[in-house]
Amino acid sequence: MGKEKGFALSPIKAKDMRRFLEHHGYEVQAGQHKHLKFKHARYGEVLLPLRPNESLSHVAIKQIAGAMGIEPPELLKQVK
Repeated sequence: MGKEKGFALSPIKAKDMRRFLEHHGYEVQAGQHKHLKFKHARYGEVLLPLRPNESLSHVAIKQIAGAMGIEPPELLKQVK
């Protein structure tokens, strides 16, 4: 059996997460190649894909939740 490629995707799109992050005080910074970097005075940095209609992976949701100090299921509830 071969290895699975790619990540499972969450129902959250990058544009929805961006709106959520900006509402919670994150500001866009100069990012990397295909990502936008968001900084916050109190929370950790977050990267989002440039394409707004791209769904976020569960790994990305987990990293964003960790940066904000909340659990991933709680983040998903708040963004929806």
